[in-house]
Amino acid sequence: MTRLFVLMLLLMAAGVAHADSFKCGAALVSSGDTRDQVSAKCGNPSDIKRGTAFVPSVAWVNGVPVSAGNTLIEVPVELWLYNFGPTQLMRRVRFESGRVVAIEILGYGYVPGSG
Repeated sequence: MTRLFVLMLLLMAAGVAHADSFKCGAALVSSGDTRDQVSAKCGNPSDIKRGTAFVPSVAWVNGVPVSAGNTLIEVPVELWLYNFGPTQLMRRVRFESGRVVAIEILGYGYVPGSG
C-alpha cells in the first residue's frame, strides 16, 4: 500500500515543477529580479504573454516582497518563455508589476522553426 501511495505522489509531481531561481550562463535569475535584470542576464525570451491579475497588495523592500494590506489590486502580468534548445529544460518566468514572482521548469526545449 505504501509503495502505491509513493508511486501516486511521484506521478502527480511529474507535471510542471517550480523553482526559486535558475542560471543563465554564469548569471542567476531569482525571485524579485526586474525585467531589465532578467533580460540582461538571459537575453530576449522566446515568447512573451501579457495580461493582468488581481493579487494581494505588496511593497518591495530591498528586493523582498512585504505585505502591504489585505486588499487585492490589479497588476500587469508577463509570462516570459526561455527556450534553451533541445538539450536543456525551458523556463517560464512570471512577472507581476515588473518583478519575478515565479519560475516554472518546463520540458526540454526545441529547435525554433522545427515543426
